[in-house]
Amino acid sequence: MHRPILAVLSLAVTIHAEDWPQFRGSNGTGVSSSKNLPQEFSADKNIAWKAKIGDGIGSPIVKNGRVLTTAMLGEQKLGVFSFDTASGKQLWRSDFDTGTLPRITPPNSHASSTPATDGERVYVYFSTIGLLAFDFATGKEVWRHTMTRPAYLMDWGAASSPIVHDGMVIFCQDDDLAPFVVAVDAKTGKEKWKTLRKEMLAGYALPVLCEANGRTDLVIAGSGKLKGYDPATGKELWTCNTLLRTIMTSPVVHDGVIYIAVQSYGDATRTLKHALLEWLDTNQDKILSRDETPKEFHERFDASDKNKDKVIGPEEIDTAFQSPNNMAAGGNIIQAIQGGGSGDVTKTHVLWNLDPKTPSNLSSPLFYNNRLYLVKSGGMSSCYDAKDGKTLWDRSRLGNFGDYFASPIAAGGKVYIAAKNGFIVELEDAPELKVLGKHDMGEEIIATPAIADGRLFVRTRESLLCVSASAAPPALVAVEKAASMPNMIELTSQPVSGSRVWNGYTGNAMGQEAWSDAELETRLAQLKKLNYTAIAIPKTVKPFTPIRVDGDTPGRKAFRGATTFENPDVAAITARLREKATKLGFEIVTAEPVEASVLPKNEFSDEKSLSDLVTPMCGEGVAERLWLGFQAIDKASQLIAQHDPKLGVPAPDMLLRHLNSKAALPAWLTEVKTLYTTAMNEMYRANTRAREGSRSFTLYNAKRLEFTFHFISGIESLYKSHDPATRAESLEAAMESIYNALNSYSDVARDSTDRGAIALLNEHGYRALRKVIKGEK
Repeated sequence: MHRPILAVLSLAVTIHAEDWPQFRGSNGTGVSSSKNLPQEFSADKNIAWKAKIGDGIGSPIVKNGRVLTTAMLGEQKLGVFSFDTASGKQLWRSDFDTGTLPRITPPNSHASSTPATDGERVYVYFSTIGLLAFDFATGKEVWRHTMTRPAYLMDWGAASSPIVHDGMVIFCQDDDLAPFVVAVDAKTGKEKWKTLRKEMLAGYALPVLCEANGRTDLVIAGSGKLKGYDPATGKELWTCNTLLRTIMTSPVVHDGVIYIAVQSYGDATRTLKHALLEWLDTNQDKILSRDETPKEFHERFDASDKNKDKVIGPEEIDTAFQSPNNMAAGGNIIQAIQGGGSGDVTKTHVLWNLDPKTPSNLSSPLFYNNRLYLVKSGGMSSCYDAKDGKTLWDRSRLGNFGDYFASPIAAGGKVYIAAKNGFIVELEDAPELKVLGKHDMGEEIIATPAIADGRLFVRTRESLLCVSASAAPPALVAVEKAASMPNMIELTSQPVSGSRVWNGYTGNAMGQEAWSDAELETRLAQLKKLNYTAIAIPKTVKPFTPIRVDGDTPGRKAFRGATTFENPDVAAITARLREKATKLGFEIVTAEPVEASVLPKNEFSDEKSLSDLVTPMCGEGVAERLWLGFQAIDKASQLIAQHDPKLGVPAPDMLLRHLNSKAALPAWLTEVKTLYTTAMNEMYRANTRAREGSRSFTLYNAKRLEFTFHFISGIESLYKSHDPATRAESLEAAMESIYNALNSYSDVARDSTDRGAIALLNEHGYRALRKVIKGEK
């Protein structure tokens, strides 16, 4: 549905300093000529305006005084937005129905593609449709160019973006089934040319243009190969066969040289088959059956099953889904490749090639003033001389842990690096690392920000913010109300074997002391369905001490912008719980709170009870994998009960006691970590196998195990810090592990118990540890 906001368009001509018309600006460089960005900014400082628009991770683009972006407005509706850059006034919004959505893997969003514009039309890609064009001035849909839906063996989902060149919209759809690059007429949407890329696997590199040797080439990075095409015809001109298996980053071009940095999981022997056997082979029998592969690949499966035994065996799997002519594998590379070649330039055009551990598998490099900037998860930054690849600094910490999906951008002698945790780290453009600031934007950031006309535009998971040195007090821009995305609390707790009394109080923020009326009503309905007969409530229920959850709080996205986690009305809420439970026929018994652990536990008495719940919801084969995971959890729980029952119980010394202990790393703790790792892998395999629309349960369990893996890793590092030679490094590793643990937990936090656990782990774990490390420094 199209909703024009302005009936009359101004005829005044405004001169704008520059534009940022596609992902990472002109030709994907990530560099702006803007100056005078504010030295200080945050979610509540130097914000000209903010618009809450909905879920999305596509970057904003800027053209002729307008900033454009997209957002999901419901389960099957996407909105395209146009705002005035200065005031934030919404100029128009155009919505369209997406149809049934495909499977994706968090933190991806269905609104993942960044639009592109030429100032006449706005071009948007959506996986279920293809390319769409909207009138730049009014937002009216102009044309659609339908394309085949992409298919991904690992269910990553679509995230590629279009570019505009010479009157054409160019889009590369590298998926695992039928990859291609296509150019359509920007005015009509009619296909100009289409070139198949049969050797490629799923990838997300942005097409870039390279002027060299007297011509302009269209350059696209893909599995194992960097290729140059004639942008007018789509004809392949050259190939450089030096890349790795999985390409999620994009190259950058300067003076005819193409720079690329890639990390692909595994080493030089890890081809696609290893990933298939690790994640799609859900029963781990070292072969793939047809029902273990996504249905989109069944035709490809049948063609690869040469002996027709209905499985892909060891002799077939190498080339079942990967081209025999492109058996690219894993590793790390940073390369500079001269453009303008012809034919196979693998041995002639590579100017320099590094094999360091510095590239990211997600964040693209930045070329700025003859230096190449890189960032990777953990907040590790590296920098190289672009002329010869000389290392200027290597994996130096930015002072901000966590994941980095956005790519670095630059303007005015500064480099800006946005982290998933909502902080933007600002660096000085210099041959030595100098962190100038750390700006808290208050919300999760996956998208790469945009810079134009002296403003920084930040797309958080739910909002669009404009940072400006001339900003008045921040204002929330009124945006047409969109349909809300569903916010489901999935409660699947099973009764303890032989018990029909529910006690959800823990005496701290992890228990029902933190729950709202709505959460408790949902719980009562489920307990009734599961045949509980009694509810245990303490004689006295008091509010827990409020816990700060803003600022540098790992996992803070679980708190949806709140600054403290608290529940001052718990006494009144508990009284209402008594009344509602009694009306539903529950017996009310008085009992003391039950101490709770943050570590996962098996709440199912046997595989059948698990299967009875899971199979109707998730499909065949899922319960089997989950049960293997829960069995590993049982074994880990038994070891913990035997050696350290307080291991996961929130308390002021829950981490520091391991730091202050004089003991060596316990062998049983290492065994516990191994068991939790096994459980995590089984949960992820179950998640892969679960049918569409049912993965919230399987993903929740997988992420809880991911949290636990990081949590135990942090404790391991605390024991290793007893060695004076490695103390500083081990303490840093411990703090990073706890940070990652809480971020993993927050990805699936579904109720106030989860949020309470994250809050307590911040209070008693992360902050306590950080204080010690800062004190030692």
